[in-house]
Parts: sequence; C-alpha cells; structure tokens
Amino acid sequence: MTDTSKAFNDRLSHIWEPPNFFSLVAAIKRPPASIKKGRILFSDGDVLERLHYIQEGFVELYRVSEEGKETISYLYGPGYVVGLRALLSKDKIAKHNAEALTDLKVISISHGEYFDIVSKYPAFIIDLTHYFMDRLELTERTFEGFIATDVTTRIAYFLLDFVMRFCETDKFQTITLPLPFTHQRIAEFIGSSRETVTLSIQRLEKNGILTIKKGKVTINKLSELKKYAQINKKKNQESSL
Repeated sequence: MTDTSKAFNDRLSHIWEPPNFFSLVAAIKRPPASIKKGRILFSDGDVLERLHYIQEGFVELYRVSEEGKETISYLYGPGYVVGLRALLSKDKIAKHNAEALTDLKVISISHGEYFDIVSKYPAFIIDLTHYFMDRLELTERTFEGFIATDVTTRIAYFLLDFVMRFCETDKFQTITLPLPFTHQRIAEFIGSSRETVTLSIQRLEKNGILTIKKGKVTINKLSELKKYAQINKKKNQESSL
C-alpha cells in the first residue's frame, strides 16, 4: 500500500472527524495576507478562481435584493474556507457577496493549486464533503430559526450556533464572543427589526442570560441559553400543530 493510499484509508477510518483545511493550505507554504475590515473579498456574479482560508477574523456572506435589501446567509470564521462552492460549479460564479466583518488573516489558493494538492493527497476530498455537509446543516439550523415565531428564540439559536462553532465551551458557562454584535447586526442575521431585537435582548439581559455592552456580547449562563432556546422551540412547534 502506498503512503497516499494509507493516508486516504486512515482518513476514511476517521471520516466523522471535522475537516482540517489548515493542513491543506499549509502544503502551499504561503504566508497569510492581511485584509482590512469592510473589504469585499468577492461579489455576487464574480468569476471565482481562488479559495480563501480564514486564519483570523470573520467574514459574512450576503445577497442584495433588487430593492437593495441585504440578506445575510452565512457567517464564517477561523478555520473556514470561502469560495469553495464555485470550485464545483461549471461557471465558477459567486452567488454571494463576501465581506470582512473584522480585519482578516487569509491564505488564498487558486483552484489549480487546490486540485494539485488533492491529486497528491486525495484524503482532502473528504474534507470537501464535510464542508458541504456543514453548510447544509447550517442552512437547516438557520431555516429552523426563521420558522420560530418568537424573535427571542431566534436570537438564542443564532448566538448558540456562533458559540458552538467559534468558542470553547467545555469548561465555561460564561463566554465572551470574539466578534462584536450590535442589536442592528443581530437583527440582520436573524431577519428581524432592530427595535424588536432590542426588546428581546432586554428580556434575556433581565433574566441574566447575557449582556451586550457596546457590541461586546457575554453569555453569562450558557446552559440557561440552551434551555431557553429548547423550551421556546418546543412551544413554537406545538403552536404550529
């Protein structure tokens, strides 16, 4: 058995493990580029020839309607790759705008470089499969949040999803999120008005579950936030029967 075959079989035996895109881009041996907050990595309709691995910082993917309204679809942070969707599409056309929410450290590789690496190390194909599976699950969770009739529940879903993807939770009940969120920004992510979100956040703050000061979000009682989301989720499901 060749080393390549052994590596592929080893990856198959641990197929449930999450992708490690850093190992992939490390094969390029290229230092990360610095990107300033607010910069557009690519726009809806652009032809994409590169993938962008996020080493530091956060990126939002959004679309703009004909009326000029933004709809935020995805939030990505350290360890994620943006631009992968165009890798497998025939036209390589971007379907979202990608904007830096913070200063970024990004390693970009061309599609040709990616295919070169995969041809030598086919185990990375499994990581690509994980990427699309994660994106599907994220879409399902987002949809589940949108059909919840209670805005407070949707806020809880959104914050819990962020915590699970980007924060260490094993030892801590109190967690400060590494990305600032204003009431307006949360409203954009969950598809609600800022005024309604403010009222819901005040409710969560009154119960001691979280605090937001100048965009800095601290989850004071993670277990209570989880419990709150599940209780309201059940109520909303029962009310729809």
